Amino acid sequence: MKRALSVLATVVLITMAVTGLFVMQFFHYLDTPVGGDAVVTVTVERGTTLKPLLDDLGTRGVLAKPRWLYYTARFRKTTDIKTGEYDVKANQTPRDILAMFLEGRVKLESFTLAEGLNRWQVRDLLAENRWMSAATFDALCDDSEFLKVHALPGPSCEGYLFPDTYTFARGVEPRKIFAKLFETFHKVFDATNNKGEPPLELSPLARVTLASIIEKETGAPEERPEIACVFYNRLKAHPAWKLQTDPTVIYAATLADPTFDGNLKAYHLREMDHPYNTYRRFGLPPGPIANPGRAALEAVVKPAACDAYFFVSMNNGHHRFCKTLDCHNQAVSQFQKSGTPSTP
Repeated sequence: MKRALSVLATVVLITMAVTGLFVMQFFHYLDTPVGGDAVVTVTVERGTTLKPLLDDLGTRGVLAKPRWLYYTARFRKTTDIKTGEYDVKANQTPRDILAMFLEGRVKLESFTLAEGLNRWQVRDLLAENRWMSAATFDALCDDSEFLKVHALPGPSCEGYLFPDTYTFARGVEPRKIFAKLFETFHKVFDATNNKGEPPLELSPLARVTLASIIEKETGAPEERPEIACVFYNRLKAHPAWKLQTDPTVIYAATLADPTFDGNLKAYHLREMDHPYNTYRRFGLPPGPIANPGRAALEAVVKPAACDAYFFVSMNNGHHRFCKTLDCHNQAVSQFQKSGTPSTP
């Protein structure tokens, strides 16, 4: 009997020792960085489950003992993982990696929209950087119901893709990207209401349209209020003046021919009958021609006081402003025909 008890005690001690050793190894595994030389990007698609995901990391040599990690999740009674793109890094432990998938700590990246980009330039930037396909962008940009949900007057997303730097999780739905751009636009647009009163009563659509033209006409921030003044003077003139602004014609030509190379010819200015051609049509075009920034939106509600009706590029990023046609023609001769730059 004593001998049997002694054997049993020995077996128990050995079992406890083996179990203890296994537990030590198990926790050592959970808390030891996976190692390696590079970041591994993992995309979790909708419908992906934890076990195949961990097995794949094991097959790729990223994660040792993937089953141990899976059983850890089962023990915690949570195996639901969040969709998105993840970076598995060499300094992460298996415990960290599991928590990352379960908590949805997806990879974050940023993109920047510069002031004055048009919808096609924004589309190409987002498509090239894998945020959404060009087809998806176009479909949402022209979806009148989608625009209505976000309180945008249309006729497309043009003008409301506010220039800023945005950070999203990889794999985010395109609608959420648009929603954030629109939300930022509304926030800035509403803030401009406190900056001043436009000299003409303009609808929100007209304000954004005018801001987009101002944005495209000058890259010099200090000139935007004076550019706005010139356009207001033309809009208020009796008899009426046409705006005659080249960026609207470029936009019209692009709408008419997506392969248009941006090189304006006399035909485009004088003969092309298009709602966006402000050399042939009076007033503002039907909608924005680009996505204006804060300064251009503010210039619409707080233009400079001026008596100018013309402005001519001085080939240095600035313009000569003129009240009379003679002054304008002299400036054209000096800066456009001769190509002579000037110091502002």
